[in-house]
Amino acid sequence: MTKRSPTVAVGPLAMLLAITAATIAHAATDTSASAVPTLTPIPPTPASIAPLDERTLATVSVDNPDTMVAAQGSLWVKTDDGRVVRVDPETNTVVADVKVDTTSDPYHYCQGLGTDGTAIWACSASGVEDERKIDVVRFDPATNSVVQTVEVGMIFDQFEMPFVADRIWVLTGTGDTLVGIDAATGDPTSSIELDARCTQLAEVAGSLMAACPSDDAILAIDPREGSVTQRVTLESPRFMDGDANGLWVVQERSIVRLDPGTMDPVAEYGPFPGVFDLDASSDAVWVRHGIGFLFRIDPATGTVIEQIESSESLSPGSVLVFEDSVWATANDEGQLFRVRPGQP
Repeated sequence: MTKRSPTVAVGPLAMLLAITAATIAHAATDTSASAVPTLTPIPPTPASIAPLDERTLATVSVDNPDTMVAAQGSLWVKTDDGRVVRVDPETNTVVADVKVDTTSDPYHYCQGLGTDGTAIWACSASGVEDERKIDVVRFDPATNSVVQTVEVGMIFDQFEMPFVADRIWVLTGTGDTLVGIDAATGDPTSSIELDARCTQLAEVAGSLMAACPSDDAILAIDPREGSVTQRVTLESPRFMDGDANGLWVVQERSIVRLDPGTMDPVAEYGPFPGVFDLDASSDAVWVRHGIGFLFRIDPATGTVIEQIESSESLSPGSVLVFEDSVWATANDEGQLFRVRPGQP
């Protein structure tokens, strides 16, 4: 039970890090096309490569670790076997481990996690084999306990549960309906119909973005107006993260950066198969990779400036920057790595 399993073979490192110009269809209300500008290719290898062993500050044992969020001074990890784990960055130890799933079916699980800055929100697999459900629970960091359950019918494979417009947002049904849960009351108060089947959500500058791989689409959504404002065509977009530089999207064999204002594609990194996750900020974009483990992109220059390389191939997982460290999970190995980044 892992959340990110690439369906393409991973090629040599030199192929993974070549950057190319490309034309990507841009479908908004006028369905016009927009081309990525001609770019100077970056070197086929990162500026520096460091072994994971030399950069590892700590490893924390967590069975089936997956999605992560940071809140209330702690790192929170959702596990595939139905728990929320709290890690103290001061001691690099697990200080709370709470079961949030209520089902006894080991094949019925979910992966969503989010925060409104105060509470932690997580998906919760419930029901029995003939009546499976995915609820949403509110987790109180003061007591390390579940204080509310919201029956909403969330999809199982949504990872990030973004907090926008005072609501936690989840995909329901077949991924074609977006529901906003009021963070103050826990009531589902907003519902937006999507003309696509989507699997992932992200927040950029107060807007919601939905990745819809089976429809080859990224949707930009105004959560306050309750409407889809733009549609961008990408090849099977999977995972996303946003920052001041735009929306970074993992598609079939590459990573694409979209302009935050226009949603036009402005850069494509690829071929880059085997990407499991990414974490984007104004300073760096960290890419969690199958063979290469961690790559660091400088958004200012658009170049790969660093790789932190594992001596062995690690299973899928997430990446998150927190407390001046890069945190990465490896699901099958049951490991959470705390890694020291290199100097900019």
